[in-house]
Amino acid sequence: MGVACAACNEQSTGSAFLNDLNAGGDTVPGVDYTVIQTRYDDVVTPYTNAFLKPAPNVKNLVLQDVCGLDYTDHLGITYDPIAQREVLNALDPQHAKRPSCVFVPPVIS
Repeated sequence: MGVACAACNEQSTGSAFLNDLNAGGDTVPGVDYTVIQTRYDDVVTPYTNAFLKPAPNVKNLVLQDVCGLDYTDHLGITYDPIAQREVLNALDPQHAKRPSCVFVPPVIS
């Protein structure tokens, strides 16, 4: 960390940057939030740090609760078919579809 990775310091728990960023709260009224996370995230640790505080307009989703065959990690989540379906569901909840539960290997990030 340190000089070689200034952004790493800013992402550390308790950093001045994060304290300033979070000073106004996580969410604003009138917006629905969906956080999609994997238990196998090897960058955001613990993985639950990705979640927003529970609220009526917040949905925190763990991929492995949707499909136990999904082993995607931090890098693979953007390519994960189950995560992609959940993004589409969040963007268009009136036409939401249950994701197909398929084996998803980790990228090994």
